[in-house]
Amino acid sequence: MEAHKAKRLLKKYLAGNCTEEEKAVLETWYLQRNLEEFPDLNEADRLQDMEEVRLALEKAYNPVRRMKPRHRLARVVAAAMVLLAAGIVLYVYMQKDAGTPQLPARYANDVDPGGNKAVLTLADGKTINLSSDKEGIMVSGGALTYDDGTVLPENTPEGISQYVALTTPVGGQYRVVLPDGSKVWLNAASTLRYPTRFTAKERKVEVSGEAYFEVAHDKAVPFKVNTQGQTIEVLGTHFNVSAYQDEPITKTTLLEGSVRITTQDRSEYLVPGQQAQVNSRHLTITDDADMDEVVSWKNGYFKFNGNIEGIMTKVARWYNVEVVYQEGVDLHQTFSGELSRARKLSTLLELMEITGNVHFKIEGKRVTVMP
Repeated sequence: MEAHKAKRLLKKYLAGNCTEEEKAVLETWYLQRNLEEFPDLNEADRLQDMEEVRLALEKAYNPVRRMKPRHRLARVVAAAMVLLAAGIVLYVYMQKDAGTPQLPARYANDVDPGGNKAVLTLADGKTINLSSDKEGIMVSGGALTYDDGTVLPENTPEGISQYVALTTPVGGQYRVVLPDGSKVWLNAASTLRYPTRFTAKERKVEVSGEAYFEVAHDKAVPFKVNTQGQTIEVLGTHFNVSAYQDEPITKTTLLEGSVRITTQDRSEYLVPGQQAQVNSRHLTITDDADMDEVVSWKNGYFKFNGNIEGIMTKVARWYNVEVVYQEGVDLHQTFSGELSRARKLSTLLELMEITGNVHFKIEGKRVTVMP
């Protein structure tokens, strides 16, 4: 009976129908085991492993189908069997009054993740706290509405183009559909300044912080994005720009189409897969950007592959916490992994503790990193 319940729970997970509590427990357990048992796996192999485990589980549910021999089959089947066994234990555990595994005392003050939060500042200085129940706003014919069609309380006069600013706080994210149909996703602590109507000659916006663009193609009307130290010019494309004021490098990563990056003394075109890095107005082009990592925030998860300071900077922005480091913490140690941005802070910190020589303590809105 319990095995049947566990299989049903795992089927829900594979189908994407688990509750947040069920997903957190299952995913945390799997990622921990994967990293402990196979520490030398690179990111690509680990992700392939997870896919093969899921495939093995799916086929295990249908006794008529048989698995064909494939690469690393023994490890995949073993992992699938262990995951099934763990599912039985976890399912039983989640039926108890405890609900979920008890957190260590140092995580007692757990922190919820960020969410849909933003402020819209109109041309006359009026501000609107946008609904956290909505994912974004849109501009159509100069009118400002939520993405479900609900009209905002304030709008610009008909026929007049005015610049407005969409700002996300620390721990916030939001999306906007611009007058031409272009879509922009804003990460935490970011601002997009844009007009309620574009001119017939040019489409121009300004960004600080991080934003992902899907620009509507219009060969006759160039689209320009101004950030600190650079201008990005496109016709129709998908790209991510990270231009936080407190970071020394502005990064523009191209996923699709073509863009031209212009600084004070240089202009270069990017092709998909390339990243432009601007540091003190000096432009460098790299060909090895991790596309999945760059847009992971927009797709709803963290993907980390770097040193602890860079990772904790992103953590601080999303969870709205202050990060302090105790003496003796190795700031150069690196971490690799991924996790949904919908998880509580403790889940992320526990995974980092497993993968590195580091510990954490949550005290209110302060996270202390300890050796």
